[in-house]
Amino acid sequence: MKNRTYLFVIVLLLIITTKNYSQSSNDWFLMPDGLGMSNQLEYSYNTKDKTEIFENWLTLDYTKNIFSAGIRFEAFQPNDPDPSVSRGKDKYADIAYKYFSVDVGDVEEGINIVAGNFYKLFGRGLILKSYEDRNIRVDNNLLGVKVEANYMGFTLAALSGSAANSNNERNDILHAADLQYNGFDIVKLGATFASNQPAIEELARTTLASFRIQPSYWNLDGYAEYGIKRNKDIQFGAFQNNESKIGEAFYGSLNFYYDVFSIVGEYKHYDNYAFTSSDGTIFYNTAPSLRKEYTYQLLNRHPSPLDQSNEEGYAIEANYNFSDETSLIANYGITQTLPTSSYYQRVNDLALPIATQLKELYLQATHSWNESITTIAALGYNEELSANTQSITPILENKFYFDDVNTIKVVLEHQQTENLNTDEMYYNDVLALEYLRSPSFNVSIVTEMQTREPQEDRLVRKLWSFIQFGYKLSNHTDLSLLVGSRQAGNICIGGVCRYEPAFQGIEFKMLTRL
Repeated sequence: MKNRTYLFVIVLLLIITTKNYSQSSNDWFLMPDGLGMSNQLEYSYNTKDKTEIFENWLTLDYTKNIFSAGIRFEAFQPNDPDPSVSRGKDKYADIAYKYFSVDVGDVEEGINIVAGNFYKLFGRGLILKSYEDRNIRVDNNLLGVKVEANYMGFTLAALSGSAANSNNERNDILHAADLQYNGFDIVKLGATFASNQPAIEELARTTLASFRIQPSYWNLDGYAEYGIKRNKDIQFGAFQNNESKIGEAFYGSLNFYYDVFSIVGEYKHYDNYAFTSSDGTIFYNTAPSLRKEYTYQLLNRHPSPLDQSNEEGYAIEANYNFSDETSLIANYGITQTLPTSSYYQRVNDLALPIATQLKELYLQATHSWNESITTIAALGYNEELSANTQSITPILENKFYFDDVNTIKVVLEHQQTENLNTDEMYYNDVLALEYLRSPSFNVSIVTEMQTREPQEDRLVRKLWSFIQFGYKLSNHTDLSLLVGSRQAGNICIGGVCRYEPAFQGIEFKMLTRL
C-alpha cells in the first residue's frame, strides 16, 4: 500500500510538471500572479535490507502588494533513521513551516515584520545562524516574530522565537538583536546580542554578544568579529564568580586580489562558544569552520566536524592565473584544540594537551590544451583527529568538449589512508565517467574499490558501483535516478556533518520550481 502511495505522488507530480511546460505555449496552465510553488521529493529503496525512505517538501508562497505568506508541507514515510535528522518524526505529515509578513518601504528606509517560522543569519554566524540545508538535514528554523528595519544607513533586526529540539518540541525561547551601520564608504560596523531563555525557570540564561567590523579599501576586503559568552550558573559553579564570562570567540578574514592573483586568509578562535538550547540538541550558531569544501568524493571521506567550543586555527588559499589556459589553486589549513588555560578546559575541569584536530593541504592545477580538452590535476593531504587517520589523495580529471552540447568527463581518484591507532594502511580508488548533453541530460557511472590488509598476506577488496541519470524537464524540474551501491560515508557542509550508511538499491529525486 505504501509503495502505491509513493508511486501515485511521483506520477502525479510528473504529469503536472510535464503538462505545465510541454503546453506552456498554449497557456494550458498558468500560476496566479504572486503565487510560487516548489516541491522536492526523495525516495529510496534499499534492496539489501528491504527498507524504503520517502521524503517530500512542498512549499507554497504568495505575495500581494506589501503582504506575503507561505507554508511548507512535509511528509516523511518513514523519515531518515538518524535520530538527529528525524527529530522524533518517524512517520510524519504536517505543515511544518508557515509565515505571514508585511513589508513597508524600501531597502533604504523600510520595515519588514514576519510572524510564524523564519530563518536569520547575523554576521558570519558567530552568534546566530538559523537556516535549512536538506543535504545535511539541518533545519533550525525559529517560530515567533522577526522585525527588520532600515533607516539613515542603519539596519536593525530583532527577533524572538523557539527552535524544535530532537523530539520536535519547541521549549526554549531565543531573543536576539543585531544592529549594523552602513553609512561609511570604506567600513561597516555591527553588533549582535542574543539570549536563550530555558523552559526550566531554575536554569540561568545563556547570553552572547559580539562586535564586528567589515573594512573594504582598494583591493582589500576584511572582516573581524569578537564575541563573549555568559551564564550565571556556570560563572558561579566553575569560577566562583571570579570570571566575567565563560567563553569567547574571534573570527577574522582578509581577502586581497590584484589582476591575475588573489589570496584569502582566515583565523578562528572558538573557546566554549557553542550556543545551544538547554538540552543541547539545538545549535543556534554555526561559526565559519575554515574547512575547504571539495567536489571530489574521496577528499570528503575523512571529515572533521566543527567544534565551536574547542578550536583554534587558520586557513589560507591562493589563486593564480598564469594565462587564459592555466591556473593554480593552493590551500592550507590547520585546526588545533585549545590549551589548559582555555575557558573550555576550565569549565569542564580538563587538563588535556593541545592536539591537531585537522590539517589539510590541497593543490590544484587546471590547463586547457585547446577548445576540446581540459585537464585538472589535484593533490590532497589530510590529517584528522576524530578518526586518527592520515591520507594522501591524488586526482586526475579530464573534460572532453565535442561541441557546445556534448561533453564527457573522466575522473580518477586514489586515496592512501593510514590509521594511526592501528598502523593499518588501506586504499580507495574511484573511477567516474560522466556524459553531459547540455542542458537537459546527463548520465554518470561511478565505481569505487577499497583494498585492505587487516592481516599480513590477507587482502580484502570491496566494490561499489552505481549508475545515475539526470534529466531536466523544461527549465524548472530536475529528475535524478540512481541504481546501484555506494559506500557509507559522511556529507559535510560548513563543518556540519551527516552520516549516510552504505546503500544498495534505487534512489529517485525530483525538484520542481514553478
